Amino acid sequence: MHRPTIKTIAQETGLSIATVSKALNDSPQVRPETRAIVVAAAERVGYQLNMHGVQLRTGKTYQVAAIMTAPGPKQNEWEGVEYAQLLSGISWALEESPYRVSLYAVRNFEESLATIRQIVSLKKADGIIVSGTRADDPRVRIMQDADFPFVTYGTTIHNAPHAYVDADNEQMIRHSVARLAERGHRRIALINPMAQLSYAITRLDAYRRALETAGLAFDPALVAHGHLTPAFGRENVLLMSDLPDPPTAYICANEASALGAFSGFHARGLVHGRDAVINATDDLNVSQYFAPPITTYFLPIHEPSELLGSYILRRMEGEAPEALQTLIMPKLIERSDDRLAKD
Repeated sequence: MHRPTIKTIAQETGLSIATVSKALNDSPQVRPETRAIVVAAAERVGYQLNMHGVQLRTGKTYQVAAIMTAPGPKQNEWEGVEYAQLLSGISWALEESPYRVSLYAVRNFEESLATIRQIVSLKKADGIIVSGTRADDPRVRIMQDADFPFVTYGTTIHNAPHAYVDADNEQMIRHSVARLAERGHRRIALINPMAQLSYAITRLDAYRRALETAGLAFDPALVAHGHLTPAFGRENVLLMSDLPDPPTAYICANEASALGAFSGFHARGLVHGRDAVINATDDLNVSQYFAPPITTYFLPIHEPSELLGSYILRRMEGEAPEALQTLIMPKLIERSDDRLAKD
């Protein structure tokens, strides 16, 4: 059999060779419905686009760089959602486009900064998706100064406006504290991510305002920042439960730290629902299998990851970043009343 060509697709669809060529190269001159006809015909006849030739003609790489912090080979502690889950949703959103995701696994913030500098300066991709944002993020400034398309998984506080997707951490924490306070809790602990992360700052600010609204005092001894591993959750339950006035509720920033908090309960002889309760942010729904299952704010990871993929395509097409900013409020799943049982 002869290898299918653009001429083969033109004969299959009845379109001109020029139209087929433009459609395969994602030209804005071709209507989306026409491109869909061409793509479907290309799949039927087994046509494969010569991306190297397209890259030479257009100057595009047709790559989206995903900068993700990956656990090191000696890191054995679970920290919740891994980059594989994020990549899956992003790839799904890019599936009908000529773009593909290239993973850049980095060990820390400094390595991600150096990687972004290299990608931008050498034009190794046409767009960037990056997570782990900080309040004033130098990576964002580098991409903005170069007018390089990007979307962040997470907000910033002091940077110029840019495209982002994130959970609505402020609304979630305010609701969580208010709900627990309404159920009689007066000592509410916050198990938070690393303090330099933007969403950690947002969560802490919302926590303090929510306590004030509920008429509760802020106690810095009830706030912990760190890597959100089970070990971190356990360690802080052990510490806080030894306070003269220990917390009766723990708000954990992910399921991994909530799992560790349960281990701390066991070590201290605490009973969930009698002595204290645990709530968590939840993106994989693992916490429904905890014993007992806990109340969570559930945001399926496919929702933000697919938006990230959609938004980077729109940024690369020139859409304004201000139009590509979304905070998603997670769904409250009440698996427990969270009132302490009375003797």
